[in-house]
Amino acid sequence: MEDYDIDELIEQLEYDEDREATIAALVEIGEPAVPDLIAALENVIWDVCDGAADALARIGAPAVSALIDTFAHEFRHVALNASDAVARIGEPAVPALVEALNDTYDPVREYAVRALSTIALSTQTVVPALIRALGDDEVDIRTYAAVGLANVGEAASDAVPALIATLTDESDRVREHVAFALSEIGTPEAEKALSEL
Repeated sequence: MEDYDIDELIEQLEYDEDREATIAALVEIGEPAVPDLIAALENVIWDVCDGAADALARIGAPAVSALIDTFAHEFRHVALNASDAVARIGEPAVPALVEALNDTYDPVREYAVRALSTIALSTQTVVPALIRALGDDEVDIRTYAAVGLANVGEAASDAVPALIATLTDESDRVREHVAFALSEIGTPEAEKALSEL
């Protein structure tokens, strides 16, 4: 491995001409670059933030814990970039994201369920966690749980009873997404519940 200057590489993310090579170099550095890349998510230059998130996603599992810690960041765009990066890591991030659903801080749970709902597009292993998130106190978390179950589709048939129970949610938005999830799952039980609305 070449001897790279991590700070210099992060600064180079601002420039398009060698952006892909810069990200590749950061990925080659791997875990030692994670703290600096996490800090770069706060950069005021969007290309630097975006490049840092891309590099973290490509580094993969070694970046998951630090990215999830960033869900508690005071600035929403930083936490959102971290959530998107974790979602791109995919299946290796699922256990840590499921654990983050137990966090007492609402934004951490929200970003965890957001990432899980995106990962749900490619795997059904997130279904139990999304079912549990349907019972969260926060509207956004329940909404993203329903979105994730809709993304899983037919393979989320185990979620139908919980989704049906959530059709009486106090939030219109949650109920709307739950109904959509039931239509995407499409089991006879789901269709029956929808026909009775």
